[in-house]
Amino acid sequence: MNNVHQRLIGGGSFSGLWYFHLYYGDFMTKVKIELLKGDITERETDAIINTANNMLILGSGLGGAIRAKGGESIAKECARYGEVGVGRAIITKAGSLKTRYIIHAVLMEFDGLIEEKNITESLTNSLRLANKKKLRSLSIPDMSLGIVRFSPERCARILMNALKKFLEDENQTLDLIEIVVWDIETLRTYKQLYSEVFTQGVA
Repeated sequence: MNNVHQRLIGGGSFSGLWYFHLYYGDFMTKVKIELLKGDITERETDAIINTANNMLILGSGLGGAIRAKGGESIAKECARYGEVGVGRAIITKAGSLKTRYIIHAVLMEFDGLIEEKNITESLTNSLRLANKKKLRSLSIPDMSLGIVRFSPERCARILMNALKKFLEDENQTLDLIEIVVWDIETLRTYKQLYSEVFTQGVA
């Protein structure tokens, strides 16, 4: 993207949902980025990302919430893939969730730890899948939550860098990206890292 502009166009809360609206891109390829505090399983974007293990077992955490709300059909579709390499991403239907698809970003081995490179690889492959499916909107969770939590600050920086690179180099279809976190403190962290990463090198 050339002639890059970014701006915070609003922020506040409504119905208990805290948010920041931002835009990134030029006047022809502008992408709206929303930072939200809320429940990603309630989002109505074209797809949501699930932070998955390599066995695609929807046991606890976000995967468990997706299974509980979306139904067993999601787990059955995941089971057809078997074991998936860490850093990859696969897509399934979303059962009874409000979204159309779930993109399962494989962050770690089953019962394993999150590594920095796996956040970058699995997020980038998730964004590529969204483009391949010609999706227009996508919700991304805080990807720092594993068996042992990865530092939210480090995760936010890695996520923002990977997202910026993808938007500049590869994005063709996405025009709305939500980053959905559970608490206000993490939301502020992501807002700060957005400001640091997306304004680098911009006059």
